[in-house]
Amino acid sequence: MNTTTLEILKQLSHETYIDGTTIGNTLGITRAAVWKAIQKLQNDYHIAIESHRVHGYKLQSPLIMLDQAKILAAVAVENVALECLTTVDSTNTYLQNSALKSDYHICIAEEQRQGKGRFDRVWCSPFAENLYYSLKVSLQKELSELSGLSLAVAVSVAKALVNKYPTLDIKIKWPNDIYINAKKLSGILIEVKAESNAQSQIVIGIGVNVNMQQRDDITQDWTSLTSELNHYIDRNDLAIDISNELISTLERFENKDFSAFVDDYAEYDYLKGKTIGLNILNKEVITGIAHGVNALGQLRLKTDDGERLFASGEASVIKKS
Repeated sequence: MNTTTLEILKQLSHETYIDGTTIGNTLGITRAAVWKAIQKLQNDYHIAIESHRVHGYKLQSPLIMLDQAKILAAVAVENVALECLTTVDSTNTYLQNSALKSDYHICIAEEQRQGKGRFDRVWCSPFAENLYYSLKVSLQKELSELSGLSLAVAVSVAKALVNKYPTLDIKIKWPNDIYINAKKLSGILIEVKAESNAQSQIVIGIGVNVNMQQRDDITQDWTSLTSELNHYIDRNDLAIDISNELISTLERFENKDFSAFVDDYAEYDYLKGKTIGLNILNKEVITGIAHGVNALGQLRLKTDDGERLFASGEASVIKKS
């Protein structure tokens, strides 16, 4: 999105109309240029804008843009670098290619052109609807000491959501998907690179469905915060809460390990007690009853051959016929 189109979007409100002449005078462009940008917002970014021949333009629903200053001011620690971007291929990729600017380097985007999920899947990232968030950090831990990190991150996201929206029944589907009522709300992607001196450089990607209400290109059952709560959500507030909870979790994990989070994880465990099929690298599906996780974050699965432990795989609940 170019600067002019973005500035026009910022002029629009869902409560009152603003006419093309006023927008044009404010930005120093013609009414025709305003109209062309409105068309682009509608067609390319799928933003619902109401047009009126006399009154001008109005958003059909609320739209609050990311506010870098607001988020940064509310993060509880000082050693944080924050970038709010309009468009990016992937927030994870952006941070992977960026130098670590502080102890914690956060990137949040209005949209991702190539959003990434687990197993090289595409993460649906429509403009200004959801939270596309990544944090880069260097931890004093070797790769072998990072077992369970993704589960600890999932606990931090779950806690942030529960504290913010206590009426929601937030669960974690092993290893790190956030679910509400058997539907996916959020996903986490962690990418790690070993460094010298027993350190690991980690990029944590978190996607949360916030204000998205209709998509035909998502094949699995999903939900969003606005669908569950029936009102518009300010993504800035959510970004603040997730940042503070995530940073606290990373500090705790670095000083300890996942064993410090096992009880918290059990509180949100979506799979425990359910009969599941565990797909292992698309080669084998193992059936059993999920029995929580161990101190390494491994899934405990009760099978006909006894309890087995799994460090990776994709679980699906087998519904009773």
